[in-house]
Amino acid sequence: MGILNCIFVIIGVIVGAGFASGKEIYTFFFVYGIRGFLGILISAILIGYVIYKTLKIIKKYNIEKYDDFLDVVVNNYKIKKINIKIILNFIVNIFLIVSFFIMCAGFCAYFNQEFKIPEFISSIFLSVFCFFILNKNIKGIFTLNLILIPLITIILAFLGIKSFSNTFEITDNILQNKFWIISAILYASYNTITLISILIPMKKYIKSNIDILKIVSIVIILILLFFIIIISLLCAIKADISKIELPAVYAASSFGIIYKYLYGIIIIAAIITTAISSAYGFLNNISIAKEKYKRNNAIICFFEIFIPILGFSNLVNNLYPIFGILGLIQLILIFKCK
Repeated sequence: MGILNCIFVIIGVIVGAGFASGKEIYTFFFVYGIRGFLGILISAILIGYVIYKTLKIIKKYNIEKYDDFLDVVVNNYKIKKINIKIILNFIVNIFLIVSFFIMCAGFCAYFNQEFKIPEFISSIFLSVFCFFILNKNIKGIFTLNLILIPLITIILAFLGIKSFSNTFEITDNILQNKFWIISAILYASYNTITLISILIPMKKYIKSNIDILKIVSIVIILILLFFIIIISLLCAIKADISKIELPAVYAASSFGIIYKYLYGIIIIAAIITTAISSAYGFLNNISIAKEKYKRNNAIICFFEIFIPILGFSNLVNNLYPIFGILGLIQLILIFKCK
């Protein structure tokens, strides 16, 4: 059950609003045509390797906090150790809180697009919900993912069968250039920023290297499966995808009202799992005492209410690639760590 918990939490981090909405996949892979499929494979393998290496480091050095993890991975850079730690801590914490806010914006964008509910109202609801779940700490996250990730998997599989019954066609003439591989690496890079903080509490569930290999293998398979299903949904869209806020939702809606609401469940579940995981990683990194954790939780949940005004698509398209570049620092240090 411990390994299953770890898998669900990892998938919960990756399958967020940007992923489930189709916006991330369109931006980082779909626009590159056939080469985007190779990019998906590269990203999945990179993410899997980072999970494997990180879990081994955490287990070997009995790491409890992200700061301890940095002590290990920057050990070969003693002259600039403090500077690297400060930079990485800043990048990771900023990304975690930004990711939390982006998920919240996606939540509000969905309810506004599909039900015309004002974004301010849905953001207040999500803010209150996140506050109570986060107050339960990591146990609340495990419980939430144990319920929502199997639900996402079942519904995605069902929609995948439906979408594959349509013509699966992706052109190879959109953006055929060298940037497809850069895009794939950046996607893996910013996803692993969020993962590191959430992987640290998983140490107690891992008994051996075999457990780590099981986790990594299943995660890679699930990522590839989810990617293929979302791509198949995007292929069903005849309109200009770049102008659609939540393209996968748009595609599912074209199959009928039932599919629209089924995919709505995926979006909501994906947003909540990633939002909670990102916020927990941020709070756990910056809060030394339990009292500060609760205070900081209240602060970020309050400010979340005002974020949707910035726009979900704008946040995904502009911020994720930037953090992908910044996250390369951590990625390289993990690869080099013995």
